[in-house]
Amino acid sequence: MTPRFEGRWLGITVAALLAAGCGARTGLRVDPPTPVDASVDAPQLAPEPRCRALRVRARVTTEAALRLVVDDVTPQSTGYAWALRQAPRRSVATVTSAGDDRAALTPDVQGTYDLVVTTPYRLRSGEALQCPVTVIADPLDPLCPGDALEEPTVAALARSQAQIALDPAWSTPRVADDAARSFTAMATDAPSDDVAALVIELPESRSLAEAAGVWEGRIAASVGAVPVLVGRESRTDEGWLLRRSSFRLASQETTAAVVRDRVARDVTMLNPGPSRAGFRGARSFTLEVSTVLRPEIGRAVIVVAAAPESRFDDPRASTAIRLQDLTNATGLGDARATLDTLCQRIVATRNVTADFLWLVDTSRSMEDDQERLGNVAARFFREMSAAGIDLRVGVVQAGSASQGPDLDNPGFAWINGADPDGARQLAWEVTYQRFGDDLRDTRQPYPLEGGEEEPVAAAVTTALAMDRRAMDPDDRRRFRAGAQRVAFLVTDEAGTNDDLRYFANDRVRWGALREDRVRAVTRWFGSNGWLTFAMANLFSRSACPSTDNFVPCVVTGNGGAYIPISTASDAEVSAALSRIVDAVAGATSEFQVTVPPISASLRVRVDDVLTPRSRADGFDYDDSARTILFRGNTYRPRRGQAVRAAYFRWR
Repeated sequence: MTPRFEGRWLGITVAALLAAGCGARTGLRVDPPTPVDASVDAPQLAPEPRCRALRVRARVTTEAALRLVVDDVTPQSTGYAWALRQAPRRSVATVTSAGDDRAALTPDVQGTYDLVVTTPYRLRSGEALQCPVTVIADPLDPLCPGDALEEPTVAALARSQAQIALDPAWSTPRVADDAARSFTAMATDAPSDDVAALVIELPESRSLAEAAGVWEGRIAASVGAVPVLVGRESRTDEGWLLRRSSFRLASQETTAAVVRDRVARDVTMLNPGPSRAGFRGARSFTLEVSTVLRPEIGRAVIVVAAAPESRFDDPRASTAIRLQDLTNATGLGDARATLDTLCQRIVATRNVTADFLWLVDTSRSMEDDQERLGNVAARFFREMSAAGIDLRVGVVQAGSASQGPDLDNPGFAWINGADPDGARQLAWEVTYQRFGDDLRDTRQPYPLEGGEEEPVAAAVTTALAMDRRAMDPDDRRRFRAGAQRVAFLVTDEAGTNDDLRYFANDRVRWGALREDRVRAVTRWFGSNGWLTFAMANLFSRSACPSTDNFVPCVVTGNGGAYIPISTASDAEVSAALSRIVDAVAGATSEFQVTVPPISASLRVRVDDVLTPRSRADGFDYDDSARTILFRGNTYRPRRGQAVRAAYFRWR
């Protein structure tokens, strides 16, 4: 946060924490409360301790591990008394605890188990706070035993036809409402992970790209954030349109909660109320913005989450998982939907492979951008390896010769991801001049005649040239069978060069009109199974399809995203490549769930081994491909092993 805004913060008062209620229709529900008087003269009472609602779903004979959370208190480690108040008929189950905030119960009969916990905390009346806990036991499933699942907290926005399921790690949501503008804002905190979030619902009738672009711009401008990776579009399980974009913010030392509150007040003019204590200070932040559009009712939901960049990038921390489980919108559901559990079983059959083409503009204006790409090569290879991807990378000049590159002369060769020197080779090949003035660098992008600034044409012609060599015994000149194909298009030029120098020369194949050609190329990538990403710019305000914006239009139209090249520093490019690795890892995974989960509720076993959710060594989830992916080696499934996923979903 820059100094010119400090005085503004001192003049803003905060509201008292809003009360929450429970209901059973969709689980642990937090209904929107009546707004609270936030004037400076309002008396400020010390908050009473409050029970965080706890409901767990478990299969019969599966142990339910229970952990009670009490809000607005100084945590105490002893003095808890757990008691089983009511159990199904014929049950002889018991609850065990060491007298702390954790307990265990193994249900032996299908049905509901009601527990009560007497805590060491006191209400204003002097009475001890008692918290209800519920365990619901489902029948045995012999093919997929499942795990005990803690039910998400379901939060409702005022006057909304949507609701959101939150991981229990999030604080009780605080809801603010502006009926005159049909705006509702909900703030929630996860200070243990240093993540602060805001959910906004508002009237919106524009297209997804236009609406998202406007709101992303307002949010980024409110805190001075710079785009990292923009425009990855998909659909939620409800069929709602979704676009996700990532930003980066450098500031004076502040917290994620302050960043979130700044967005709330500047964009919605609503006060989100006081955040929970425990956030740590930082000077750079990751900001994720998701826009969910419901065109049938003319409403949009904007989800914003902020976290310190160092915590987000740390694979050992759960910060990125907490943030992305919210911004991936898997928790959003129709207001009429209810929660249900599901378990799926998938057997491992293959290795994960990807052939990754970088198509690089080699004009002189690109030298600093090429250097940035070379600077992130080591991180790119390291994270691909951690995701277990058998990777090959090829770097080709962004030319447009219709026959593609001559793969035999001087001789195309992929860079192997397992090569210890692979990252340095990529840094050398992606730069036209010497990378870092290293005299050992004699490599450049593989030559492709016809120009220097046509990455879309280069991707298509290179792919066609390699496909003509599909039976070549030397796999250096072709794609591997079954490998995921990924294109990364790099240029600082408008897409008119791509169109005029290649696609417009074959109007029978690609279309008579410029817009038709953009659509046809987008379909070509999709129908041939490509993932597409770019480092490029928008050059006009024209909506897609647009030849001025040929590169970003093709990339986002095919479900990818792009790095805005004009604002990209080393830090932004590094962060963006990390997200591209995530997308490739998700797309290459064979562990696809048929019914999308609320990702925060996922529990995974490899055979009988419970696998932790981890970006360092465990499992993760990709919402675009709807796949479970594995990082590290400890839990990675071998061929023939079964992956069992249990989770909550909207029904």
